[in-house]
Amino acid sequence: MSWIKVVTINLVVLFAIIFFLELFAGLFRIFLGSHFIFPHIIDSNPCEEMKTDVLLNHVPNHPENCKIKDGYVDGEYVRYNIGDLSKPVILSLGGSTTSGFFQEAASGDTYPKYLSQLLASEYQILNGGVAGYSSLQELFKVIRDAPRIKNLHTVVSLNGINDIPNYHGFNEIRKTDYPFLSSIQAHMNYRQTWIDQRKGAKLYSIFPNITSFIRYLAADVFDESNKTNFTLNNPIILDAGDRWELNIRRMHAVLQTHGVRYFVFLQPTMGLKGLQSSPKKGSKDEEVFKLLSDSDIQEIRRLYAELRESCLNLSYCFDISNKVTPSGNNYSDPRHHNSEGNRLLAQIIADKIHEQDLNISH
Repeated sequence: MSWIKVVTINLVVLFAIIFFLELFAGLFRIFLGSHFIFPHIIDSNPCEEMKTDVLLNHVPNHPENCKIKDGYVDGEYVRYNIGDLSKPVILSLGGSTTSGFFQEAASGDTYPKYLSQLLASEYQILNGGVAGYSSLQELFKVIRDAPRIKNLHTVVSLNGINDIPNYHGFNEIRKTDYPFLSSIQAHMNYRQTWIDQRKGAKLYSIFPNITSFIRYLAADVFDESNKTNFTLNNPIILDAGDRWELNIRRMHAVLQTHGVRYFVFLQPTMGLKGLQSSPKKGSKDEEVFKLLSDSDIQEIRRLYAELRESCLNLSYCFDISNKVTPSGNNYSDPRHHNSEGNRLLAQIIADKIHEQDLNISH
């Protein structure tokens, strides 16, 4: 048997083993109540490339190659070719639903882009949303950048879903040890090592289920390694809802010192009780809704029950989580609206801004 044949057979066996491990890991995710992740080639879209940032966890990493639909990149922000740059600035903050860099879900038709059209006669929109950001990253961004944004008039946050308990680290550890850091930041601080978050540096997208399985097995070890570095003798327990409310209150307080208005909107998402879990029969939205597992739905409902209660007590918080529902074709995936959904979302937010403007004028 020639060496070429031996190598070929060994490679085939190796790939077969990896294939079955990936399949097993995906089935294990389903057993745990999550969903199977289908592998895909690493995305080379420069708009969605990220790099590590010690304050914000991650920031856009675009070597001037990112092309924005109806807009352009301005550092870590996106501006739109609509309106007058001399107008007062509305800064939009949030995760991937807000981000001008994340153009996959709605083909670049983000809600801030539509908002810039609706408010063009009164304001200019500066989009500071970044995929993966929760209220924590928004807070740090406000502290770092708000004082240096010329003509900043209003900050609008659309958030909630990325504050889900285990999104930025294992919640049982995070709520006592590092509630105002992500697990990546805690790990870098404790280990004194840099974590490269650029897409090209990982194989997660090629073997997503195996990677997820390894992370699941290593979760306790990883998070316990941070515990010794951050634990206080008698810490206040800050669960996901507590962290969100504190971040929101602190954003409001910081912006008040600069004479800037702050509005936070609870992000609509599939899975919430009522209309968000009642997609139109036979519609595209019904197909999207089926991607949610029971565990996903229960986790979303528990979090939003807390967020809604807190929101009721904040005059600058508006619960629109039951708006822009799966009534036909409004969602791209369970967390993100498509172009039509974002257009409706922008209209709701624009109406609320106009309503607040009228309240002030009277």
